[in-house]
Amino acid sequence: MKERLEEFTGQHFTCLNCGECCRWRHVPLTMRDIKVISRVKEPDAFIVIHGERKLVLDRRIWDSGCVFLNDTRCTIHGMNPLVCQLYPVCISETSLLEGSTPVMLQDGSPMYIYVDCSCRGVGTGEPLDIKEIKEKALLLRMHMLCTDLGTLIGWVTNENENEKEKRKENEPARERRKERKRKTSI
Repeated sequence: MKERLEEFTGQHFTCLNCGECCRWRHVPLTMRDIKVISRVKEPDAFIVIHGERKLVLDRRIWDSGCVFLNDTRCTIHGMNPLVCQLYPVCISETSLLEGSTPVMLQDGSPMYIYVDCSCRGVGTGEPLDIKEIKEKALLLRMHMLCTDLGTLIGWVTNENENEKEKRKENEPARERRKERKRKTSI
């Protein structure tokens, strides 16, 4: 599905659960996205480095679908990345179409907002909510500013250190249980 962008004008949208938006795309991840998704899957199972430092969701080799796509359903829907939450809306700090007009976000920064009209759900349902779009766009902008490969490495290293500390703290209790078990079996 090739993107067909149009400037945001209050288009209507309802998700048809076709799963097409979950195929063929490089979905950028923020550290927030990574931390949330890591509750259900190890980061090395879903992160790919795109370009030199950009972190994106991995895709399946056999159909280029997102690793979290099951048939046409997202298996992490309640915790999916901000970019996925925005879709079919696409945002950019630079103009992607001639004559586009930026929208001002709550922090005063300009953002260009587009709708991917190749999505079959565009034109159906309720109007897209500009207030919600602007809130998520600002969140995405702020989180992308502090997300890169170095941040990921720092976080993973810190998580590993925390796990080691937890294991150390639990070690004496484990040893006492083993000792009690040994004594009761004698």
